[in-house]
Amino acid sequence: MMAKVRDRIRAIPVRRRRLGVVGAGVLLLALLGVAIVATGALAGGAEEEAQLQTASVRTGDLVLLASGTGTLLAEDEVLLGFGADGTVSALHAQVGDQVKAGAILAEQAERKELEAELTADQLVLLEAQAALADLRSGADLARAEALLAVAEAQDALQDAERTWRTQQGGNRASETSILSAKAAVVVARESMERAEQRYKNTPGDVDEDGGKAQAYRDYAAAATQYQQTLINYNWYTGTSTEVEQAGLDAELAMAQAQLAQARRDLESLEDGADPTELSKAELQVQNAEAEVAESQRNLDASIIRAPSAGTILELTADVGDRVTSSFIRMADLSQLQLEVYFDETDLDKVGLGNPVEIIFDALPDQTFTGEVTLVDPVLNTSFEGSTVRALTSMDTGGVSMDNKILIGMNAAVDVIAAEARGVLLVPIEALREIETGVYSVFVVESGSLQLRPVEVGLMDTSFAEITSGLKEGEIVTTGVVETAG
Repeated sequence: MMAKVRDRIRAIPVRRRRLGVVGAGVLLLALLGVAIVATGALAGGAEEEAQLQTASVRTGDLVLLASGTGTLLAEDEVLLGFGADGTVSALHAQVGDQVKAGAILAEQAERKELEAELTADQLVLLEAQAALADLRSGADLARAEALLAVAEAQDALQDAERTWRTQQGGNRASETSILSAKAAVVVARESMERAEQRYKNTPGDVDEDGGKAQAYRDYAAAATQYQQTLINYNWYTGTSTEVEQAGLDAELAMAQAQLAQARRDLESLEDGADPTELSKAELQVQNAEAEVAESQRNLDASIIRAPSAGTILELTADVGDRVTSSFIRMADLSQLQLEVYFDETDLDKVGLGNPVEIIFDALPDQTFTGEVTLVDPVLNTSFEGSTVRALTSMDTGGVSMDNKILIGMNAAVDVIAAEARGVLLVPIEALREIETGVYSVFVVESGSLQLRPVEVGLMDTSFAEITSGLKEGEIVTTGVVETAG
């Protein structure tokens, strides 16, 4: 006859709210009742035999993770092509080649035609400039004032250029000043180290002993002085920040613009020039300058150079092919990332900075590491359900095309949200929640059950970390079952 099984202990509901005094007392009585039943099970000898289910407290690892699937991407990918439509006359790289910044990748067949276009545009510009010059003549006073404005603008530009140069790396201070600042750093560091040693050698506690506290104040003051001298030395030998450099560049550009405007004002005051004709001539010069600039760009772009170091990923044209758009795709494979999708129920585990483990479908025996760098703020929804999209970095460690790590490869990605290594573990069924966040377990001691409070750390669906209350090797109950013959 098939036995009927009933788990008595697990039938006790695990409360998910704080119990009052009466509620906690009722639960305690229920647990004691279970203990009596379980003790009877230990004793045995009933028609309906009760069997106690137990487990041993053991040491192990507990890892909370979220698993998803991802695709390998290159972080910085660029598309390259000629400036103007043309024919590929030479290719100096193949798919998979690693190239340095500035390396020539391809050449255009129409370079001579592009050079001729540039020469023709330059001639048009010279003619336009000559026509404009013929229209200009100046009244003495107006011209003198305009000349003065130009001279002042030139002085301002020189000042801006001087300021710009002196703020660049290596130009901020004389060699003597730099050596003096460096010496100050050495002196301040030695003073800090002596103060630190005195502080360490002074007995007592900072919170209670005046001598110790004063020693710490001396050390803190010496450390502050050292940091200040180091800041001064680094400023002398350093370079401007992006914001500072942007300000310097803006001031220089403003001075250049003001000089250009002063020169234009001077040109507009030329005696005898008809305003309409003058405006027309100036517009022709501007158009000619634009044509020259475009022709120069097309000529420069007729030789494609790598904008940075990287690997050739794709070539969509060969020698002799005519191209009208980009045909070279390259990327820096030292900066790889994965686009990964997780189930929305794992959102609590997919956090910025959490470490990840990556195993590519094509390389099942290799595990790569990285971390979560981005989590989309909006769920991705489809007929299959909702997912969380994230980007993760990948520690390349010298990975290249030769390692058969290819853009577009699929991978299984685990995000490690939390982990506890070498800790005490019990099955999750052993926990009895007395009230919210307060747990106890039944421990088998000398043939009877003892209800013992424990502190719990990480938990998953199978095991719980015990931070206090149990020792390795102790026996805990996970339930009581009855079998009826």
